[in-house]
Amino acid sequence: MDDGIVVVRPILDWVRDFAELVGAKSEDPAFRALRAAETTGRPLGTAEFVNDLERRLGRPIARRAPGRRPRATDVQQLSLL
Repeated sequence: MDDGIVVVRPILDWVRDFAELVGAKSEDPAFRALRAAETTGRPLGTAEFVNDLERRLGRPIARRAPGRRPRATDVQQLSLL
C-alpha cells in the first residue's frame, strides 16, 4: 500500500515473489547492508535520501552518536583538565 513515501507497485512489478526475496540469504554486500538496516529500524540510503526523509517526517531518523549529550558544564569541566 502506498503511503506518501513509498510507492509499492514498481517493486511488485519487478519481483514476482516478494516473500521469497525477503526470506532469501545472500552474500551480496548490498543485500547484507539491507539485512543489517532491518535490525536498526533506520532507513538505508544515501545521506541525501535520509535528509529528505527527515524533512518529510519532521523528525530526526539518521544515526546519531550513542548516549546522552554532555551538558555544557561537563564540557567546560573537561577543558580544565
